[in-house]
Order: sequence, then structure tokens, then C-alpha cells
Amino acid sequence: MTRDFTFEIYEELLQAGLDAGYEHLTVREYLLANELPDQFIIHRHDVDRKPENSLAMARLEAKYDVPSTYYFRTIDKTFKPEMIREIEELGHEIGYHYEDMDRGDGNVAKAHESFRDHLEQLREHATIDTVCMHGNPLTPHDNRDMWDGIRGFEEYDLLGEAYLSMDFVDVTYFSDTGRTWEDGALKIKDHTVGESEKRFHADTTRELINLVESKRFQRGCLLSHPNRWADNFPEYLAERFKDMSINLGKSGINLVS
Repeated sequence: MTRDFTFEIYEELLQAGLDAGYEHLTVREYLLANELPDQFIIHRHDVDRKPENSLAMARLEAKYDVPSTYYFRTIDKTFKPEMIREIEELGHEIGYHYEDMDRGDGNVAKAHESFRDHLEQLREHATIDTVCMHGNPLTPHDNRDMWDGIRGFEEYDLLGEAYLSMDFVDVTYFSDTGRTWEDGALKIKDHTVGESEKRFHADTTRELINLVESKRFQRGCLLSHPNRWADNFPEYLAERFKDMSINLGKSGINLVS
């Protein structure tokens, strides 16, 4: 049986979406659409670390002509301009994975100063129309709070934010945070804001594939972190144990919160 969180089973997920007749959109395309397709999937990727995995995933998606959106942090270990440019050239969208409330220690004015600087840094290498917050479970801040009635996306010539600008009543959201597609306590900050409706659930990628094959949802947004997905057994073991350790830490946070 295929191991979970491998490039092999991710390829099966892509093929399932194509076979089921889903159209595939980027976040940019979703926000620009005057009329959305009846049935679509948005593949969204948060590049938290290991950008080389993002490039490998982007190449796999390009093989199937599936466009997706990659949100890059601007820290040294992920900000790799050559990879960013290649991913965009493959037909994918690049966005800014911002963490500026964390950088400003909760100060909104400082967060906006930081946001502007890092957005422009990324725009030197790619077209940036959408952004998405990075959720660090170890900080007390929610990076989305920098938009709380202070400034809008128009100031930065942006279409919107992946959590705040999508209709998650209409679009079913799945995330691999915590090494599971199931919602729950392991997704400390990775959750939608406002009203949403989740009628279908999946724990493993195989279960998610089954939902896609049976068209249990019409419109979906699937967030995956490329660093979690492996193309060889040693990497698979390393990422599995790393996620287990992180999940133990999150359980401790939940106990004291």
C-alpha cells in the first residue's frame, strides 16, 4: 500500500482530480473570476521550509498541467529566487507567505512596515497578487490580525488573502497541517475565519482521494506543505518523526491554553 505524504500518493491525488473532471484554479484565478466553474480544486502550498520540495511538487503538477499557488516565506532558508522564478515559469502562481505580526511582536504599524518591505523583496522575482499568512503555533500572534480594520489589500496592489478573501461556505477547505487532513486541535492557526461549512472529512490522503473520486464536494481548496511530502524512504521517515514531535508540542500548547 502506498505510504501517505509521499510524492507518489500526491500524484494519485492530482490524477483523481483530473479524472473526476475538476477544473484547477490558482488563488489568483479564483479571486479574478467573474464566474467560477461549477466544479474546481485550488491546490495551495505554504513553503515553510525545504523549498527544493516545492520545486519538485511544482514540476509534478506541471506534468499534469495542474496550476497551483505557492506561498513563499522570505526567510533565508526558503527565499530562493531561482526556484521561485522556475516555479512561476512552470505556470504556477507565487504569493507572499507573510509573518509580519510575528516580526513586529504584535504591533500593527510595525507589521505593515515589515510587510511592505518583504512584499517588495519578493516582487523583484515574481508577480505577487495574493498573500497568505504563516501560522507559527509558538507565537501569541495571528498574522491575519494586521488586516483587522486598519488597512486593505488595495494599498499593496493585492487581490486578497488566501484565508480572508475566499468563501469557505462555498469552498470546502482541507489542510495537511498536523500530518492529517482532518480538522482538529493540531491546526492551531490553520483554520478559516468566519462562517464555514464542512460536511465532508478526511484523515489520510487516501480518504481525500476517495472524496475527490466520488465528487463529494464541488469546490475545494487543498493546502499542502511541500516539506511534509517525501520522494524517498529516508526523507519519509524523517518528516514523519518530525511531524510526530511537532504534534506532541502542539498537544502541550493545547493543554495550557
